[in-house]
Amino acid sequence: MKDIRAWAAERPFVVAVLLLIIAAIYFVAPVLFVDASQLFGHGRQDQGASDFAGNLWAELGLAGVLVLVVVLIGWTRESGLTTTPRWRASLFALPYIALVLFMVFAVYGTVLLQDEEIALTAADWRMVGVASFVALVVGLFEELLFRGVLLHGLRSKMSAIPAVLVAAVIFGAFHVVNWVSGQPLDVTVVQIISAAGGGVFYGTLVLWTGSLWPSILMHGLWDAGVTLNQTILNASIGVTESAEDAGDVTETTYDPLAALLSPELIYGLILLALWAWWARRHQAA
Repeated sequence: MKDIRAWAAERPFVVAVLLLIIAAIYFVAPVLFVDASQLFGHGRQDQGASDFAGNLWAELGLAGVLVLVVVLIGWTRESGLTTTPRWRASLFALPYIALVLFMVFAVYGTVLLQDEEIALTAADWRMVGVASFVALVVGLFEELLFRGVLLHGLRSKMSAIPAVLVAAVIFGAFHVVNWVSGQPLDVTVVQIISAAGGGVFYGTLVLWTGSLWPSILMHGLWDAGVTLNQTILNASIGVTESAEDAGDVTETTYDPLAALLSPELIYGLILLALWAWWARRHQAA
C-alpha cells in the first residue's frame, strides 16, 4: 500500500491520465454491445427523471469504485475529498443556486402559460426524487474524477488557472461519448459546451473553497434541475411510457451557439479572474 501511495505521489499527472483513460474505456465499451444503427447520433436523448433514475445502481457503483481508488492511492486530501470548505468562499455558489432555481421556474412558468392544467403526477415526483439523488452521485463521481484527480494531476504540470481551464475542456470533450452512444449531435454539442462552461465554474469553486464538496453539490443541483426541466417539458407534450417504447418521442432542439453565452460559463470566468487577482494580491502580501 505504501509503495502504491508513494508511486502515485511522485507521478500525479500519470495517475490522473491513467484513471481518465480507464473511465473513458468504461463509458465507451457498452457501445460494442448495442445495435449499431442506434450509435453516432441515431438514438434518442434522455427523456427526464425516469431515464436518469434508471442509472441509480450503476452510478453508485461507479462513484464507490472511484472513491475507493482515491483512498487507496492516498489522495483524499489532494483531491479535496476530505478537506473542509472555506465557508465564506462557498458563498460564491449562491448566484449559481439562484440560476438553477430561475431556470426551473422559468421552464415551469412557460409551460404553465401554455397549459394551466399541466402537473406532474405522484409517480413523476417520486422519479424526480430518485433522479435528484442520482444527480448528486453523478456529481460526486464527475467532480472527484475531473476536479479532484485530474485537476491535482494537471496542477503538478501547470499553474492553477490553466489547470482549471484544461480540466474543463477535457470534461466537456468527455461528453462526446453520449453522441457515440446514440444521442443526437446537436444535443451533444450543447452538452460539451455547457459542461466545459460548468467545469470552469466548478474548478474555480474548488480553488476558492479548497474543497471538492461545494462543487459536488452544485454539480448535482445542476443535473437535478436539468432533469426536472426535461420531466416538466415531457409532461407538457404528453410523453407517455408507451410512446417511449414505440420510439415516438418528441425531442427538444438545441442551439449550440447559445451555450457559449451560458451564465455558468460567464460566471465561472468572472470568478476565475477574481481568484487570479486575489491570489496575486495574497502572494504579494
